[in-house]
Amino acid sequence: MTRIARLCGWVCALCGLLNATATQAVTTNFPSADIGGGIYASATATVTSGSGYLDILLQNTSPLGPVISGKRANPFITEIEFKYITGFTLNESASYAASRVNTLFAQDVGNPAINLSQRNLYYSLVESDSPGMNRCFMSLDADNIKNDSTIGSINVLNGSNIPQEGYAVGFLKPHPNVDSGTVFDAVLFHFAFEEAGIPDPGFYGDASTLIVKFVGGGDYSYKHIANVPEPLSVMFVAMGGMGLILRRKP
Repeated sequence: MTRIARLCGWVCALCGLLNATATQAVTTNFPSADIGGGIYASATATVTSGSGYLDILLQNTSPLGPVISGKRANPFITEIEFKYITGFTLNESASYAASRVNTLFAQDVGNPAINLSQRNLYYSLVESDSPGMNRCFMSLDADNIKNDSTIGSINVLNGSNIPQEGYAVGFLKPHPNVDSGTVFDAVLFHFAFEEAGIPDPGFYGDASTLIVKFVGGGDYSYKHIANVPEPLSVMFVAMGGMGLILRRKP
């Protein structure tokens, strides 16, 4: 077999891999936007699926917020709102929000956030208040007194992992437990379905199917809907691996 024929074979195999993989993972960006008072919020959602489930790993990527009247103000994620996937019935009792192994949990103002690893978080499925959305994964309690695991950006932490925040200080309070303070910087939202089929993650790559709600600076809030899917990121990773394989060929 000539090198050209072998290369064509690899390209065909790569195309098959892309067709199979692209339907299993989608990255959606929520580009930076001013949610009020010069507080800029952004996020990234990585959506994957398998038999009977779909996972949305939501990361708060917002930059460190501005100083307003002598106090730092940052954007926090309090909920995601979503549409139902056609042909799938949500199993609410088996759906949940959870932290990751490297998650840091805020321990009140002036204290370093600590790593408590993977834990189920205080989120509940409720009716959405946005037109067109069906349901909402929402933190159960988030105010300036106590907090249920809102999502903060890692950029809010200084070199000692102490949150730099002066307005939404209630979000930093670990009440009633050490794992109820703001988490930094990603949360996994697990959607379980009654059906055993594999839902298409690309459904949540559309700006009309997924909303992230940010709150920051005490009174500012904004529903961020300008998500931008990046299905080609899968292709670039696969092509990189392809290049390594080809370079190994004699």
